[in-house]
Amino acid sequence: MNKRTTYVKNVRLTTLSYSSGLEIGDTHQATPNSKVIAVQKEGGFHTDEGYEFNQFPIFDLEADKPIFISNIKQQHHMHNPTIQVDHIDITGVSTSSIVQIGNLDIVNSEARIKHIRILKEAHNKPI
Repeated sequence: MNKRTTYVKNVRLTTLSYSSGLEIGDTHQATPNSKVIAVQKEGGFHTDEGYEFNQFPIFDLEADKPIFISNIKQQHHMHNPTIQVDHIDITGVSTSSIVQIGNLDIVNSEARIKHIRILKEAHNKPI
């Protein structure tokens, strides 16, 4: 990795959540990972019991990762030994995401989210 000094004057970040990050400077490797069960019940509910990761196969499946073939020879020439940033305004970074100001060699992010919506109308109908 070609290392450069990073100068950041101002970063405004409103929300950073769920295994996410803001990195300023060089990073060799980042591996954010999230597993989320999001339950939304119309009218609200008083407990999160009854929803376990082992109930949903999506959390046990092996991820299909791309095959990395590195037979491309690269040569980089940095015209400036610094990365200079005046202002960045970010609304939100969520669920295994990264905002990187600098160099990053390897990133391997994974987010698995199971959304469950329980509606009153559907909940009261007989099966």
